[in-house]
Amino acid sequence: MLAYIRRFLASGFGSGYSPIAPGTVGSIVASVLIFFGLKVSGIPFLIAFTAFSVVTSFWTASEAEEAWGKDPGAMVIDEWAGMGVSLWAWLWTMGLNGEELNIIHLLVGFVFFRLFDVWKPIGVNSMQKLSGGFGILLDDIVAGLYAGIGWYIVFQIW
Repeated sequence: MLAYIRRFLASGFGSGYSPIAPGTVGSIVASVLIFFGLKVSGIPFLIAFTAFSVVTSFWTASEAEEAWGKDPGAMVIDEWAGMGVSLWAWLWTMGLNGEELNIIHLLVGFVFFRLFDVWKPIGVNSMQKLSGGFGILLDDIVAGLYAGIGWYIVFQIW
């Protein structure tokens, strides 16, 4: 039963089982959860969501690799963590000043996160080589950091 729960969590409540682009589908689900979670609960939701995703990624990584192989596509809880990190740029620049996250903010964060997660620029790719849960999670965290920087630049210009 515990193995089933860990796989369910690792798959982002099942979103990682998508036959097409599970990482993108998982990121979409994360974006929707973040958007509505912020509407209902405010900034503490983004903090809790990101922390939950990071802790759950570590807790489920070994089970996911055992069930699905190295860096499994079905494991998207790490994408959830990366999406959370990417939107911390909004939190620091706008959210703490009382501005609500809108759909444009969310879409820019999503596009940048997926771009850097797929492209894997310097720093992102090297994280994937780390063993166990660290490699699975840290490449998405670094992609989220890059996305946050991209997000910040866009909204400084805009």
